[in-house]
Amino acid sequence: MNHLTHIEPLEDRIAPATIINPYTVTFQDTDGDAAIVKISKPLFKNAVAAGNILIFTTNDGSAETFGGNSVGESLSEINLLGRTGAQGMNISVKVIPQVGVGNGQVDVGNIAAANFSVSDQVSQGIDLGSVYIQGNLGQITAGAAGYFFTPAVKSLTVLSMNQGLQSDVLGPIGKLNVLGDFNADLNVINYQFGIIGKLNIGGSLTGDAAGDNGTGVIEFTGHIGSATIGNITGTSANETGVLTGTSANPSRIGSLHVLGSITGGAGEDSGAVFAESSIGKVTVDGSVTGGSGQNSGEIIGPLGKVNIQGGLTGGSGTSSGTLIGETVSTLGTAVPVAIGTVTIGGDLTGGTAGVTETSSTAPTAGDSGIISAAGAKSITIEGSLIGGSAGDTNGVIVANSVNSLTIGQSITGGSASDSGIITGQSGVLTMKYGSIVVNGDVTGGTGPASGAILIDGAIGGTIANLRIGGDVVGGTADTTGEIFSTGALTTGVIKGSLIGNTAIGSTTAVVASGYIQAGDIGTLVIQGNVTSGSNSGGEIANSGAIRSAGNILSLTIQGAVTGTAANPVFISAAQGPGKSAKPKTDVAIGSVTIGQAAAYLDLLAGYGPTVSTATDPAGAPLGTPVDGSAQIGAVTFKSTLSASNVVAGVEPDSNGQFGTMGDAAIPAKLGDLQSFIASIIVGGQATGDSTPTDSFGFVAEKLQTVEVDGTAIPTDHLTVGTPEAVNGTNLFLLEVS
Repeated sequence: MNHLTHIEPLEDRIAPATIINPYTVTFQDTDGDAAIVKISKPLFKNAVAAGNILIFTTNDGSAETFGGNSVGESLSEINLLGRTGAQGMNISVKVIPQVGVGNGQVDVGNIAAANFSVSDQVSQGIDLGSVYIQGNLGQITAGAAGYFFTPAVKSLTVLSMNQGLQSDVLGPIGKLNVLGDFNADLNVINYQFGIIGKLNIGGSLTGDAAGDNGTGVIEFTGHIGSATIGNITGTSANETGVLTGTSANPSRIGSLHVLGSITGGAGEDSGAVFAESSIGKVTVDGSVTGGSGQNSGEIIGPLGKVNIQGGLTGGSGTSSGTLIGETVSTLGTAVPVAIGTVTIGGDLTGGTAGVTETSSTAPTAGDSGIISAAGAKSITIEGSLIGGSAGDTNGVIVANSVNSLTIGQSITGGSASDSGIITGQSGVLTMKYGSIVVNGDVTGGTGPASGAILIDGAIGGTIANLRIGGDVVGGTADTTGEIFSTGALTTGVIKGSLIGNTAIGSTTAVVASGYIQAGDIGTLVIQGNVTSGSNSGGEIANSGAIRSAGNILSLTIQGAVTGTAANPVFISAAQGPGKSAKPKTDVAIGSVTIGQAAAYLDLLAGYGPTVSTATDPAGAPLGTPVDGSAQIGAVTFKSTLSASNVVAGVEPDSNGQFGTMGDAAIPAKLGDLQSFIASIIVGGQATGDSTPTDSFGFVAEKLQTVEVDGTAIPTDHLTVGTPEAVNGTNLFLLEVS
């Protein structure tokens, strides 16, 4: 064992560089620190041998030699090229403690243990053992060609790597421990053997102070077992603050723990994490935030478990502030893949305006503040889902299948289109959501398709279980405050109200504002009210409406239903489930119960959800008549009913009114079935409105049971085609041929 007790601190004799023995050299650095270099192989045999390995320079940049002047010197390089005797050698460069002298660290410019050509071919390469630098390491090259299974560097511990230089290592690094910041460029290569077993960066992985592109980058071709990093931060330069596997290799990260935040910068591809094959577990104690640069503030790859304790926030750059389940094929095509579980402790928020990207194409802001994947086991946003204000697709959850999705607070649309929404990828045939829970409101914004849940696969999209803790409120543009599924909505509960927006002033028609539609609706309960909307500037359709392209088995509205003469509340279903050539039933609407007063309601069986916004009465937005055999089961109004229609399989007259002699059965039939309404029970009074020329009706080919205010109204004597007034009002019972 070599003892250093005979070296007295602060004496000039420790400078210049001095050979203590074949394993040890001491010197004084330019800050005045006494330093010691130790190696595990006896290569410091004499001054010439040591001088060929340890390259010193003085402050003025001139070369220093063993036995030369006694001024402080920098260890600019440890040169091991061609020295096969150094294979597997340990290296340590430390400060000899002294009180009140130096800065307590000693820097090394470069450790050269391999030469790399442009094509990543290595020559004069050796593997290293444990390397410890009690200061900054500017650059390192290592790795013996052909030694795939042995570590190129067994372990590397430094205080920092912040000179922005490129380091290349051929083969595995067992442990990489950077106590401070990492601003260099490290490439760990050799196909699947480009490995970092354990990575720790106590400070930030970020670009260098000079603003160089491609700094603060760790790239690997194989895998990283585990990584712990203080912060990952992009800068104004491109490709800064990046932990990435190469897309041409099956790169993966076992686990990543970011003690602070991941933050994109103004540069493209800044503040980002990527792996081709998988990222097993990601934990971010802070937030993930996009920058103004394209692809900034991103986590991309097949993801296992993700926990971001803060928020996920888009920036003003395209694809910024995003969490993407994606892999890249050998042809360079991005392929969406499933992710495991995702938890965001704060809000998921879309981006803002003000693009400052350096891309020559300068795309507009969009695709920011996004969780996107082919599918997921579970997604939990403990805060709110908030739409952005620029471009499009801001503040969005995009997944084709999710077992469970929970929003702890509310969904709020923004001024950008496709903002503040839950949806799937375009062109996908089927989408499947197990449960969707929103503990607050779902509120549309001013941008089209904002503040909405849109499960719209080309063939089918299903929601097994929907729970909304507050209101569903329409916005001022199309498809806002909407819940939509091309397939089944099996079970749904809205604890608040369904409200069409009344602040619309668009000069063009606004469609689907405060709206629910599904291919089939199983059981839907709205504990509050249903209110239609209005558009002071133009037409409106499907505002405060509920429609099914198939059937509605059970609908309960515990509050009131309130429409207007210009825009009634529409509840419609197209047809029942009959599939055989001679079906026995065609129940489009199984049962409907409304707890409080209903006014200006159109409850329609046999009508598809596609609407017209034409201004003539006959083209009023009833929906598309598709089934003249449609049937309704039990309809119960626990309070009063006014200015409303309950209709099965019948079209209105030329004025768009029901309950008149001009009503006619929808021509399309399911087999030879007859449309009917099993029962209509009104707990209070049932009337039309105060305009004598208006007409409203309970209309089908067959009305079975009608009861108003506790009194049964016989239907067996009705004459086909002849309306019969209810209690002398302009509400009529009518059976059509």
